[in-house]
Amino acid sequence: MAGFSVAMLVLLTASAVFVYWRVEYALDRGLDGDLQRATVALEQATGPDGRITDEDAITATGAIYQVLDSRGEVVAHSPSAGAEPIVEPHGVDHPETVDVGRFLAFSDRPLRAQLTPIEVAGGTGYLVVAVRRDHRDEALRELLVQLAISVVGSLAVASAVGYLLARSALQPVEAYRRQAATIASGATGVRLDVPANRDDEVVRLGNTLNDMLAALERALEAERHFVDDASHELRTPLTVLKSRVQAAQRRTRTVEEHEEILGELLVDVERLARLAEQLLELRPEVTEDVLDRITANLVANAHLHGRAPVRVDLQRVGDWQVLTVEDNGPGMDAAMLDRATDRFARADDARARPGSGLGLAIVRSLTESAGGQLRLCSHGEHRRFGTHVDLPCRHDPDRMTATVYLPAEQ
Repeated sequence: MAGFSVAMLVLLTASAVFVYWRVEYALDRGLDGDLQRATVALEQATGPDGRITDEDAITATGAIYQVLDSRGEVVAHSPSAGAEPIVEPHGVDHPETVDVGRFLAFSDRPLRAQLTPIEVAGGTGYLVVAVRRDHRDEALRELLVQLAISVVGSLAVASAVGYLLARSALQPVEAYRRQAATIASGATGVRLDVPANRDDEVVRLGNTLNDMLAALERALEAERHFVDDASHELRTPLTVLKSRVQAAQRRTRTVEEHEEILGELLVDVERLARLAEQLLELRPEVTEDVLDRITANLVANAHLHGRAPVRVDLQRVGDWQVLTVEDNGPGMDAAMLDRATDRFARADDARARPGSGLGLAIVRSLTESAGGQLRLCSHGEHRRFGTHVDLPCRHDPDRMTATVYLPAEQ
């Protein structure tokens, strides 16, 4: 608002200066025209001795005049001009217009005079013709007052209106700030109140912030779900490992028995290490070996839960790399396909087999991070995860198929 007020002040002042200059120019031009006509008439009526020979010319002009000799002394003058020179003529060699009397400080004799060199007895003299500036000065003073009032009034009104408009425009932002403070204090499910009947920058900001809040809540919920699942899955092998160690400590054993127990413990430790590694893979970064990691997980999953033969195919289709992994196993039903990519999701018949239920979750995470799509197809059921890919499925409908579409540059 301060910058707006300063800009308005400069603009209004510049406009006022321009108006004042144009009015002053017009008034001075009118006075100069009167002076020019009076000077011409009086030059023709001035005799060689500097005396006015034609009294009718004096009456016709109605101007104040003085005739000065070469020494600057008055040799003739109108009754209202007085015997003292109106202006000092020294150094003037051409017609010159000057103002006599100050403009702002009121003067008893405000004049606008034209000084013209003329030939008189004894050398060069001067004809001084003047008209009163009373009306011109009064008009300009009145104009100055009106312009000052206009500038101040316009600035006050513009600043007030600008302030009210800015405050009105920023009210939604203040409301957003208060609601954001509520959210920051721990409130969940809160959204910014965005008007539905408007479409401006503030409304679009509110919609963007609401989208961001929704994404953050989804991320937090997914993180919470991940922590819960991870803690549950890690608790079981840790409990088994602890139980085995406690059992081994209950009695004295031979070296062979200790080696057997250590071997069993090593199996549990390796399972725990694999599970921890898989959990870390759920936070992938897009790297050059994404395709290799996806392929390894899909092939391992097919061998573990499917049935040979397992067929792997990689080809380029338009802007996509298409990786297809098929096996001849029983596949998944519709309900399992829906949750197959969830963390630690396992079918009932798969719980007796090794694995932690993270293979497809890792594949989905890697695929989505690379900007691709994962498709799981079994017995005519199709599930898509990730970005949209406008390509049809091309595979044997009787085989369990996992298809990954990755941008060709990956």
